[in-house]
Amino acid sequence: MKKISLASMALAALMVSPALAADLPRKAPPPPPPAPVSTWTGCYIGANVGWVRAETRLVLDDSDFGEVSRSKSGGAFGGQIGCDYQFATNWVIGIRGLLDGTNIDFDRQSRFEDVAFHGELSRFATITARLGYAVTPAFLIYGQVGWGVYKTNLIAFDPTNDNLWWGHASRKNSGLDVGVGGEWMFAPNWSLWIEWDHIFARDQDVFFDRLEVTGRVRRDLDKVLIGVNWRFGGFGGGPLRAAY
Repeated sequence: MKKISLASMALAALMVSPALAADLPRKAPPPPPPAPVSTWTGCYIGANVGWVRAETRLVLDDSDFGEVSRSKSGGAFGGQIGCDYQFATNWVIGIRGLLDGTNIDFDRQSRFEDVAFHGELSRFATITARLGYAVTPAFLIYGQVGWGVYKTNLIAFDPTNDNLWWGHASRKNSGLDVGVGGEWMFAPNWSLWIEWDHIFARDQDVFFDRLEVTGRVRRDLDKVLIGVNWRFGGFGGGPLRAAY
């Protein structure tokens, strides 16, 4: 009889245990981890292409020649290298150096039939600091300021006599460079950017020896560039943080 009672109690316990377990509150599963994204902290190297417009103004001391002014545009291509640091969650500071080649030239006739001017610009370089704001983890808008330099060649020649040279002046123009742009990190270690810049070049003195004429030349430069960067030292396999 005692054995039958023990067996009955054991069977009842087995039947009640699943019911009690079903009534107990279940522990919620842990939330999924936030999706990791790369920060903008790190360095990069890349290439760019774009459009450049140069406006040249030559004012000669001898008023008989008048003023020579001409705007010309052309393509540009080159490369860049730089580093960024992201701070205060969304803000990014950085520094960048850029060197591009171009092929902009112009011819301009003076008031005299036997005197004309030819100008050339073959390359330009900038070094700028930028401050940006990450609108999303992968998209950055920024402004930048720095210094730009480029070399200007000016030739005075006689178009009526086999382009005989009257004189030549070569100067390095430089000045403040300012611009704005945006950059998109479209894949680990890779970003695409577009920007506009203007170089406010300072006036430079020139002297054409055979004409015995002195003047001043100013050449402002506008550029719109599109580039791609390969990023390292903090991107892709580097430090990660949660999305905003």
